[in-house]
Amino acid sequence: MHRRQLIRTAAASMVLATALFATGGAVAHEATPTATAGWELSLSGESPIETVESVSAVDDDLAWAVGRQGQRGVVMRWDGVRWSEDTAPGLPQVWTWSSVSAAAADDVWVHGLSGLDAVLAHYDGESWTTVPIPHPVGRSWPEVPIKAVPGRLFVGGSSLQTYADGVWQNFELPHLVNIRGLDAFSADDAYATGMQYPVDGGHPVAYHWDGTTWTRLADPPARTETDITALAVAEPGNVYVAGWATAPRGAPPIPSVLHWDGTEWRDITGSLSHLYLDAITVDATGGLWVAGMDSTDPADSAPVFWYFDGTGWTKEFGAWAPDSDNQSPTYIFHDLAPAGDSGAVWAVGDYNLPWDGTGISTGRGLIQRSVVPAVTPDRR
Repeated sequence: MHRRQLIRTAAASMVLATALFATGGAVAHEATPTATAGWELSLSGESPIETVESVSAVDDDLAWAVGRQGQRGVVMRWDGVRWSEDTAPGLPQVWTWSSVSAAAADDVWVHGLSGLDAVLAHYDGESWTTVPIPHPVGRSWPEVPIKAVPGRLFVGGSSLQTYADGVWQNFELPHLVNIRGLDAFSADDAYATGMQYPVDGGHPVAYHWDGTTWTRLADPPARTETDITALAVAEPGNVYVAGWATAPRGAPPIPSVLHWDGTEWRDITGSLSHLYLDAITVDATGGLWVAGMDSTDPADSAPVFWYFDGTGWTKEFGAWAPDSDNQSPTYIFHDLAPAGDSGAVWAVGDYNLPWDGTGISTGRGLIQRSVVPAVTPDRR
């Protein structure tokens, strides 16, 4: 069962109980190119991280990815050659890191959980510092989104918070609304999306930040029971939100992607199908990528990405990890992000190992990068 299906059955006030994978060794890994259909492995196998939740890049040669190993949060750093565990001083110990956003080499933020408490930390190029969050971000969803741009940090959850020049500003949300996706074009132009929960009977929401306050946009017109959790900003007034709905009688999930042009929403889902859609990003060329967990028959989940060129969707396979279970694979991608100005994209998540006969599900962290954009976007 896909993880968010489990989440949907929990009460809104409960903490997400995520299944933990077995631990692995803490070693650095070379970026061994194992390319498939335009994607190459950057981290797989035995590594310091067993599930990767979020990724953010400053440029092609500098990026951060976060997640956990067992019950210990892990921050990984890409130096242009390899991923290795970040050892800069001051990083607090947490159960898991759920979000990372890098505005510059000396302006990186991570958000995670220590027990039931939210933890926010900032990297200034030399060390990490814990930054108190004045307003609770909500305990129903540990995957609280953050977005850093030069001059400002945005934090989602059960309220919308901004941080600039040492000052927090809090924007209260309606009852049961939770922000699950954030992106920004600048310190004065940001967007947020999420849901009024529970999904059954609830509806998606969207907000715009103009440098002073958040204004609610028209609700994204997603089909009933669609959980909208992902958002990507291409440029001012050019925004995408996405999610998926559970289909009746065990049918494949129904993904949705909606585009906001500054005035109205348009459904661009088209031929996109059979995807638990959890991640979305716009690359440096303007192309749109989505990922999550594929549910194409047979029910096993291969590494799959979808690309939108402005008129239609193209499905392509990512790279297979050499040690993965190729008989009954489960590849899940939790986040996508531009890898720099080249047009490449980072994808992070996890995959399962072959069954060892013990009945214990084991998996490993996964980071892939697109080699080149699959197609050129239509800019008409």
